[in-house]
Amino acid sequence: MQIIKPSSNAISVTTQNTVNGSSVVYVAAATIAQVNLYSNSTTQYASFVLPANQFIFVQKAPTDLLSANVAIFATPAAYRG
Repeated sequence: MQIIKPSSNAISVTTQNTVNGSSVVYVAAATIAQVNLYSNSTTQYASFVLPANQFIFVQKAPTDLLSANVAIFATPAAYRG
């Protein structure tokens, strides 16, 4: 795995958010969460389940929106290395 560099502060996300227009997002969940990705406000193109107390890096288009069924933490990031 590549080293990543946070590019902004973590935010709590439930409703659709571009996460500061980032194309790489570090996503962490305290409880099990369904994370959804949208190409616009009405078109969902992917979703996945993130287990409790886990994290993942999501690569998306800068304009894509991320949401979840419970509060997750999302941090804009960049590949480094």
